[in-house]
Amino acid sequence: MRSFATGIRLRLARVVGLGLMVGLLAPGAASATGAPEKFGPFYETADFIGFECDGFDIRIQGSGSTTFTIWFDENGDIERLLQRSRFPHDTLTNTVTGKSIVVRGEFNERVEYDPVTDTWQKTITGFRYMVNEPGTGVTIRDVGRIQYGDLEQTLVLWEAGEHDLALDEQFWSTFCGALA
Repeated sequence: MRSFATGIRLRLARVVGLGLMVGLLAPGAASATGAPEKFGPFYETADFIGFECDGFDIRIQGSGSTTFTIWFDENGDIERLLQRSRFPHDTLTNTVTGKSIVVRGEFNERVEYDPVTDTWQKTITGFRYMVNEPGTGVTIRDVGRIQYGDLEQTLVLWEAGEHDLALDEQFWSTFCGALA
């Protein structure tokens, strides 16, 4: 069984991997002109058990699209990647009670290489997770801008906005509580 964060990351990793592979196959034109290459949109549909809560599983069903813009350096190596993701209606369902919530996401993820430190940094802007329940309003949100010092999103360098889910360990308590 995989976790919600792992499921989402695997979903994005497949799309990012595809974008990087396409980018690696076509860097000649980009490096020759200095212009970025654009790929997509790529469409995906998912249906999987996201993670276990106390006494129930959460099923995640949804679809969305992702596009990529990739910049190359003078050697044809990737120096920056911009991923635009739109997942307007992922449904998370308690498999025991049938209670469900809709999670929306529309965000840009920018990954950039820093040659001085020989590291990659990730910045995410937009809303990755937004739950708006009728009669209650917004109950879960990860909205704004957040900069990570690593690709695994474990080191937050800077943030602005409301980030209920900046780190993976926040998923379980947040979504299990929402669907209990």
